[in-house]
Formats: sequence, structure tokens, C-alpha cells
Amino acid sequence: MSSAAGVIQHTGGQWIGDPTAFHAEGAYWDARRNALLYVDMLRGDILTHDDDGDTRTSVGDVVALVRARRDGGYIAATERGFALLDDELSVERAIPVFDDTSIRMNEGACDAAGRLYCGSMAYDYTRGAGTLYRLDPDLSVHVVLERVTIPNGLVWTAEGTIALHAETADDRIYAYEFDTATGTFGERSVFVDLSDAPGSPDGIALDAEGGVWAAMFGGGAVRRFDASGRMTDLVPLDVTNPTSCAIGGLNGTTLFVTTSRQDAPDEARAGQVCSIDVGVHAAEVYPFG
Repeated sequence: MSSAAGVIQHTGGQWIGDPTAFHAEGAYWDARRNALLYVDMLRGDILTHDDDGDTRTSVGDVVALVRARRDGGYIAATERGFALLDDELSVERAIPVFDDTSIRMNEGACDAAGRLYCGSMAYDYTRGAGTLYRLDPDLSVHVVLERVTIPNGLVWTAEGTIALHAETADDRIYAYEFDTATGTFGERSVFVDLSDAPGSPDGIALDAEGGVWAAMFGGGAVRRFDASGRMTDLVPLDVTNPTSCAIGGLNGTTLFVTTSRQDAPDEARAGQVCSIDVGVHAAEVYPFG
């Protein structure tokens, strides 16, 4: 770890996980089983890394994210909807959302009330073709935002009244006023503009100090920003395309960063997960339901 111009640089991480993942995404630390869960999105697999090693479970053609359910089992976003999974990650029930084969689910998270949000996007990246959906605990589906393009990481600040949402196509992380009672998004502002930084913001994670860790797809790094949007930390990586991040591990302060082989097939570590101690715990990550 070093510091230059007020920015802490974290180095010396370890590479873990299934080395054959093509587009690893959706890092999620599951404290119930002390395991890292993430997805090989375009292969439709959920990958699990724990003390016993690595396992791969097929869910379908595409799986965009996985989160724990409050009463046991898991919830996943699939290509064009959601699926309830049991504790072994087998599909119990499919919840279709749309039928347009040019669109797929991409990324999301659960709020404090147990509602799951997931954004969709066009396979060909058509601007404004995506939608941010909300799946309520009663399994009803609602539209939250329309005309998004590449919706990515989603977190809520500690008080729950601001939602931070990365729009990769805009090179920005937006801050939305959030109604905790209704689960709706309001007025939007720019939390941080990354148009001058290498890469574009992909998945994000919130730490217990209010810091936002952003995986920079195409930028070969994770950047941390404090609550004011000032960059405080940098995690340089040996791959071009980090995709998502989560904080957890047995020590509670390990940053896990998923990566992709997409557009970088010759990079030795692409598709694996970098783990590095960043010295800060995660903010609470909520289950579904």
C-alpha cells in the first residue's frame, strides 16, 4: 500500500476463483456461508468460492446477479427475468419480466426493504433501450427507470434516501433521491463524472465509511470515492476489464474484484477474481424478501 497526492494505492492482491470464467460479474459476499458468489454472466453460471475451492452451477443461458433471500435460498436475475433458487442454487421458480430477445438483464442490488432492482440493456448497446426493474418481496415487478443504456452497480447511502447507480455508457455514477417507503427513484444528480478517467464505471460497492468502490471496465483498476465524490483510493489490476466488486471475506475487509475476458482473451488473469485487503468493512448488503 502506498500513498501519492492524497490517494492511497493498494497493491499485492491475490488471484482466486475459476480461471475459465469468460465474463465474471456480480460479486457478492455471502456471510451466511462465508463464500464469495459471482456469475459467469454470458454462460449462465453461478460461481462459488470458499475454503473448499470453486464450484460452478448452471442456472440458464444468462445469469446477471445472485443475492441471498432473507428466509433461505437465493434470488437470481436471468436473461429476461428473475428466478428463485434453493440453497443449492437450483431453480425453484422462474419469474419472467420481458420477452424481447435483443435485451438482457445486467446488474442490480437489494434495498433495505428487501426489494431487488435490476437493470436491463440491449445486446448491441443501443442507447436508451434498457429499463431498471424492481422485484418486490411479493414477486410483483415494477418499472423504476426507463431509457437506461448500460445500468450497472447500485448501492444506497447509509440513511437510505440516496441511491447511487452507475451508467457505464455515460461514464458517470448518478445519485438519485430515493423514497424508502415506495422504492421509487426521484431527482437525479451526478455523484462523480469519470469521463476523463481510464475506462468506465461498472459494478460498485459501498463501504462502512460511505466510500464507493467502482470497478473501471477498460481502465484496469478499482477507484474509491468518498461521500463527496473525491477519489481517495486506487487498486491497480493486471487485467483491463474489472467488472464488479464486493467487500467481505473472513476478515471482513477484503475487496473482491471480478474481471472479464471479453475483448481481452490473452490476459492471463482475465476472468479470475482479485482479492485484496483494503482495511475497511462493507456497508450492510441486504437480502431479498
